[in-house]
Amino acid sequence: MFIAHLIHESSGFQHREAMSRGRGQPYGRYYGRGYIMLTWEDNYRAASRDMFHDDRLVQNPDLVSASTSLSMDVSIWYWMTRVRPEAAPFNNFYLTTKAIKGVLEGNAGNPAARRRFDLYRRVALEFGLYNLAREG
Repeated sequence: MFIAHLIHESSGFQHREAMSRGRGQPYGRYYGRGYIMLTWEDNYRAASRDMFHDDRLVQNPDLVSASTSLSMDVSIWYWMTRVRPEAAPFNNFYLTTKAIKGVLEGNAGNPAARRRFDLYRRVALEFGLYNLAREG
């Protein structure tokens, strides 16, 4: 599930910043960065305090997308603290999508959510995990 979301959110690991860059978005300068696209000041603050014990990511949110390693570290942090506790234990991909995208893609009828699930199924098949690639 994690790998499928990384691929989807980053357009195949091509982008570490959201294309819209926060224009007209309520999260402003705390737009999506990293491979899972961290958004909102509260998430930047929590990640920074957990990872560095300070507010460096709030003060300079561009750090998240400045390096591949920090982009991945923040994405792992987000998965472990925000997604996995809420969704992954149930092996339900749509719950993981909802934990990442909220109401934007958080239901099975949404075309973008369906594309994510199809990607998840392909990733699961590549790893020989076909029995896990169910809709849940």
